[in-house]
Amino acid sequence: MRVRRELAHRRFVVSLIRQAVRLVSLHALDAVTLVGAAMIAWNITAFDGGRRLTVALIAFVLVGLNVRGSYSPGEARRDSQRLVTGVLIGVLLAVIPTTLPGAEMNVGFTAVFGLASMALLIVERQVVDAVVHQAYMRGFGLRRAILVCRAPEVSDVMVGLSTGPRGARRAQSDDQYIVGYVTPEDTRDPEALGTLKTIQAVLNAQDVSEVVVATSVRNDTLATLAEMCFEQGVRVLVIPPAVHAGRGWAELTHVGRWPAYQLHPARLELPSLVLKRATDLVLASIGVVVAVPIMVLIGACIKAETRGPIFFKQRRVGLGGREFMMWKFRSMLSEAEGRRDEIAHLNPYGDGRLFKLREDPRVTSVGRLLRRFSLDELPQLFNILAGHMSLVGPRPPLPSEVKIYEPRHYVRLSVVPGLTGPWQVNGRNLITDFEEVVRLERDYIESWSLRSDLEIMVRTLGVVLSGKGAY
Repeated sequence: MRVRRELAHRRFVVSLIRQAVRLVSLHALDAVTLVGAAMIAWNITAFDGGRRLTVALIAFVLVGLNVRGSYSPGEARRDSQRLVTGVLIGVLLAVIPTTLPGAEMNVGFTAVFGLASMALLIVERQVVDAVVHQAYMRGFGLRRAILVCRAPEVSDVMVGLSTGPRGARRAQSDDQYIVGYVTPEDTRDPEALGTLKTIQAVLNAQDVSEVVVATSVRNDTLATLAEMCFEQGVRVLVIPPAVHAGRGWAELTHVGRWPAYQLHPARLELPSLVLKRATDLVLASIGVVVAVPIMVLIGACIKAETRGPIFFKQRRVGLGGREFMMWKFRSMLSEAEGRRDEIAHLNPYGDGRLFKLREDPRVTSVGRLLRRFSLDELPQLFNILAGHMSLVGPRPPLPSEVKIYEPRHYVRLSVVPGLTGPWQVNGRNLITDFEEVVRLERDYIESWSLRSDLEIMVRTLGVVLSGKGAY
């Protein structure tokens, strides 16, 4: 179990690093290209001033390209239409402030800059694709992958994975190094690495980062395969006629000559992660400053009532199965953890994946008041600043709870855990069905937006004041 978590975490980190390198390098290249467009516009229009206008145009065009998704993976970065409309959006955004009285504006320079930017960006992206393609052809940056197909299909699939001249079966496609294939049925094939029933062992043994499904499989089989790969941090690419299944989302792409779509687990990708993290840092910092006097008072009350530490720390499981130390104000007697087994039969959830008692005999008087208004959670603001938690997300489970998870439950570990989340604002401890908790959290992850986080924060205030489901 621990080995699988470490592999999943490493693959997840490698994936994030690849995304970050791609985003940073593309932004840098685009910025240089836009400077070139500005120089062309200066020479053509003989516009000798307007440095501020030039900087604004470059900055807003980069914003426009982000708005149009020109930095998304796959075909998006090659889409000329996105580049053109992104430049138009950026130019319009930069021009709006220049309509104010006294503002700087040069229509000729702006028009030439826009046209030059469109042409140069299209050429730049083609050059980038050619360079990346050449690097892949020489084995640099290739991703290790496994095919899911039947033995008679392997040769045709390998030919299709290469966009170059058709030829013999190769171990290398344009984007991946194919380490082998697994068959969808339990047929005896000495050349195969295994079957779909043994693919978990194959993934661990071969340490691949992608699985390419290149044959028709049952809908439920593909769903199970996708969940298993997501748990281990492995990308899933599906080449039709395989059917899209599961609760993740699909992104159209190409694998060599073949049109395909990538199945994504229900988790946030890099741009959303950056926005979410920035929001966490700003709001958690404000929260700490506001809450410090309250936390000092709470600490004094805890000390006055019972002997023992002010804080309670507990190992929890976060993003990618990584454990961290979560902090709370102590709301129970010091020996509470040792008494958990003797009161386990009172757990209303019926299994070990959630544990909470309405009338817990271990809770102190001060602790009951803290729990009533969720004040015991305030120290987790420091967990948020440290990056272990987010303001909104699934609640972090205990390692003992994760040990009895089924594959569909690991979606809870695909994002940073939260101080509050969909479970808390939809009934909290009144929801005793663990599957319902997972469903709420999965829906939140799949439809995440900054607006949804802000809505949950606002609803949390109402839930805290009402005390609904708090114990």
